[in-house]
Amino acid sequence: MRPRRRGRPRKHIQHRDTGTPELVYKRALGLTTESLDLCLERGLITPEQHWCGIHLRWLYTLRFGAPGVRAIDPTHLGGIELSLDDPRWRERREAEYQHALSRLGPRLAAYLLGIAVHNERPSFLLPLLHAPSPGMAALRERELNRLRDGMEVLTRLWCRRRSLAPAQN
Repeated sequence: MRPRRRGRPRKHIQHRDTGTPELVYKRALGLTTESLDLCLERGLITPEQHWCGIHLRWLYTLRFGAPGVRAIDPTHLGGIELSLDDPRWRERREAEYQHALSRLGPRLAAYLLGIAVHNERPSFLLPLLHAPSPGMAALRERELNRLRDGMEVLTRLWCRRRSLAPAQN
């Protein structure tokens, strides 16, 4: 009796392609993960603080556009129908962004924008190749406290605490 299937037998692939060895190595070190996400994964910031960092990035992109170098054709919309722009909504978002920056202060705002928007790596997220010197350990601790302080300002500004009063019937 002849087999029903004809042609070349199926090739059974045993493993999943995870990319080049360099990419696998970078993923293992956490170099491909965004700084804010890495802080959340490691428990350095709370989920509320992570949300505030994402919200700050969103407000920044509304104001200045997404950071990075790319060539775009502003006349080509790619088949997307744009809704009408609401200038009052944009003004409120701009005011929210400016209010957050004023509450943070110029130095802390620049530090948080570097991490949240531009994905800069603070020293406490860099992999350690050897035991840090006392000066380096102090620097890492200061930068982590600076991030937490800034995120706490944003959390107090944007995250409302639910009241503990019983619900009214």
